[in-house]
Amino acid sequence: MILFLFGEDTYRLKQKIKDMKEKYISASLGDTNLAVLEGKTVKADDIIRQALAFPFLAKSRLVIVENLLLEGKKEEQEKIGEFILKVPDTTVLVFAESGVPDKRGSLFKKLNKPKQAQEFKFLDEGGIKKWIGEEVARQKGEIDYDGIDKLYVFVGADLWRLTNEITKLVTYNPKITPKTIELLVQAQTTSDIFTLIDALANRKQTQSLKELYRLLDNGENELYILSMIVYQFRNMLVVRDLVERGINSQWEIAKMASLHPFVAGKTLNLVRRYDLAELKKIYGFLLEQDIAAKTGKMAPRTILDLLVLSLAS
Repeated sequence: MILFLFGEDTYRLKQKIKDMKEKYISASLGDTNLAVLEGKTVKADDIIRQALAFPFLAKSRLVIVENLLLEGKKEEQEKIGEFILKVPDTTVLVFAESGVPDKRGSLFKKLNKPKQAQEFKFLDEGGIKKWIGEEVARQKGEIDYDGIDKLYVFVGADLWRLTNEITKLVTYNPKITPKTIELLVQAQTTSDIFTLIDALANRKQTQSLKELYRLLDNGENELYILSMIVYQFRNMLVVRDLVERGINSQWEIAKMASLHPFVAGKTLNLVRRYDLAELKKIYGFLLEQDIAAKTGKMAPRTILDLLVLSLAS
């Protein structure tokens, strides 16, 4: 049997490989029937030898070749391309690529077959939030929708970091709440988002676009940036409402709005540039654009450009 695993979502890809390894180690009482080879340095003859080896006291053996298509030599790939039809039924030969190889390559075309290949694409916002709920449950914790939403806003699409943060939160208290997330999790792009929001609040279009493009160039997901902008303007609306009611203390606002004191202080400075009616109008507009992005009515990148131009005008 041959399996081809590839894609940009390296967390889920690595988790898949880890699960497969654990299965074979458990079945064989050790790693006797497991071989892991690095595609960058491995020779085709070594892969062939491992694939043809007979399993010891088991029905099959697992051979994993990592990043052969991304990093391996062309001549070694060509030899493997000629061999893959000869893989015995007693071997599960897995080609795992931490990225997307050149789809025009001969070996890619031979491996990328239905029921044999699986591409691990980045999850969308809905997929990430579902994954958060499942991971918390796997780690014997509890979390409601508000907590999932808060954790996504703070961490974004990085499943590696999300796993670590969930472990930390569950260790602190198995019941994860927005308050414990505020207490223990450092928002990934809070300061950068505040720089963008500050430029928007000062009606600086050029600076706002520069800050947006800097976030994008740093690899931030477009939908995540949009979610953070919506999140920050929501905070501004809540804080402006408190200010209208005579509450001006950063610490009191942090407590009443369930915000980190740092976020409350930054937001308090920003809201002085807007009145409540204006923020309500902006927040309604942002929600409309957020829905448009998530339902595919318009490309997220286009929405971000238009948003920034509109809010800074």
